[in-house]
Amino acid sequence: MKQANAQTAGKASSDLDRRSRLIQDCPLALGASWAQDACQDAVRSGRRLEGGWPGTVPEARVRVQRELTRALAEQGLPPLSHTELVAATAGAYERAKRDWQLAAKSRHAALSTATVSPDPRRGERKNS
Repeated sequence: MKQANAQTAGKASSDLDRRSRLIQDCPLALGASWAQDACQDAVRSGRRLEGGWPGTVPEARVRVQRELTRALAEQGLPPLSHTELVAATAGAYERAKRDWQLAAKSRHAALSTATVSPDPRRGERKNS
């Protein structure tokens, strides 16, 4: 009997660990892929990566709820609580926003460098 209780407690602890990892890691991965998709869409449509992050918190919530609900169900784990959904949404949104801003900065830096060319007359660099 004691062994069965220990096994049950061990499984519950393992389930809790898997659940915590999913709820922590999945939103960050979702945010990163969301930002990457947004950057690719902007470039494909000829827009610059500038300005604020174009995504919204409600979009983040939908993405998180859809993906985490699926992932938790696949693992046989209970669905997200409201508190977990709020925290996961914030994580996904902040990661996407941060990655967008980093991509915009690096793209801006690359474009700035590309517009600077050497001036053979003066042996220095000038802006084109």
